[in-house]
Amino acid sequence: MKITLKLRGPLKKFGPGAEPFGYEIKQESCNVEQLLELLDIPRTAISFVSVNGGKVDYSFTISDGDSVVVYPHVAGG
Repeated sequence: MKITLKLRGPLKKFGPGAEPFGYEIKQESCNVEQLLELLDIPRTAISFVSVNGGKVDYSFTISDGDSVVVYPHVAGG
């Protein structure tokens, strides 16, 4: 299945650089947690994930054509 993926802020280092980018998942079924494992993004670096504009949990099943955005933890001062 093919999805559109956007990695925000410091998480961009886990992607090809250009945003957003197409990403092909070779598995027939994939949830958010499995996607993050495929991308080698540690859960500790993530604040939340949205799919098609809505915040989802890690067990959410991704479908072909979905738009996924991964947001990092943000610190300020």
